[in-house]
Amino acid sequence: MTKLAPIFLATFLALLFSSCQGVPGPQGPQGEQGAKVTTENMVLIPAGNFLMGREDREGWSPMAAPEMFGDELPPHEVYVDAFYIDKYEVTNRQFKEFVDATGYVTDAERHGGSEVMVPADGADTPIQGTDIGWKWVNGATWRTPEGPGSSIDELMDYPVVHVSWNDANAYANWVGKRLPTEAEWEKAARGGTITNWFWSDELDSAGEYANFYGEHRKDYVYPTEALDGYYMTAPVGSLQPNSYGLYDTAGNVFEWVSDWYQYDYFSHSPVNNPKGPESGDSKVIKGGGWYLCECYLRPANREPGEIVRHDHGLGFRLALDAE
Repeated sequence: MTKLAPIFLATFLALLFSSCQGVPGPQGPQGEQGAKVTTENMVLIPAGNFLMGREDREGWSPMAAPEMFGDELPPHEVYVDAFYIDKYEVTNRQFKEFVDATGYVTDAERHGGSEVMVPADGADTPIQGTDIGWKWVNGATWRTPEGPGSSIDELMDYPVVHVSWNDANAYANWVGKRLPTEAEWEKAARGGTITNWFWSDELDSAGEYANFYGEHRKDYVYPTEALDGYYMTAPVGSLQPNSYGLYDTAGNVFEWVSDWYQYDYFSHSPVNNPKGPESGDSKVIKGGGWYLCECYLRPANREPGEIVRHDHGLGFRLALDAE
């Protein structure tokens, strides 16, 4: 069994990788737009230790498979300094302000399209396991998330999607913030818990906290009785937050973090403020998405994503140093 990820043509990525690689900018009192950096709608996560990675628990997922989730092992204690993190995922409204001010062109726009989960013919269309899959759609971008004919006009408070790591990093530099490290993201997403999901070890109430495949798509992968009320992405903050007051850290969209991905990184990662390997081929994405089963919603789950990857279920939130 392999990791679930949208399909990108290897040769296409190889040609684009060197030209699109982003480098995090310096943290300062102002973003590139010249405005003072604000912590409005951010949450202060206290400094301290937490258990990072997955503990082996019976029944944590019907898809439990070491070859799929071995990169979450071993569980290990990590110390993270205090930091701020966005309460919500970055929205279309916020990203539009950035693009309008700078003229920034996303990777999806440069590539002429993006990956869309099909069928993509309306938010009220039930998605069944027999006819679901990723498809390259010419013209699909953050402005037209389901391809030509769609728009974000009524989706301003939904998470921006079809954004690559490069795009997320460019936005972060503009507002004077940064992508969180994987350790910061996982600490924040756990909300001080050590359970499989931030709300508990049980899925009975999952639909109250996470926008994922749910009962309305029960033929997709595994049956569930959870019902979150959304077929695709949901407006940010629509469901219940974790104990830190963060929304959508489980489901809705996958989120980029700053770390390079390495399968066995946890076997030798530092204890204090780990920031990932020095280099790699992919970045880490966290949190699961609206189209995925519950095993991907766990804070411990980690997936690789090429920095030029963009699709209908991939967004981000930002962090800021506390000092």
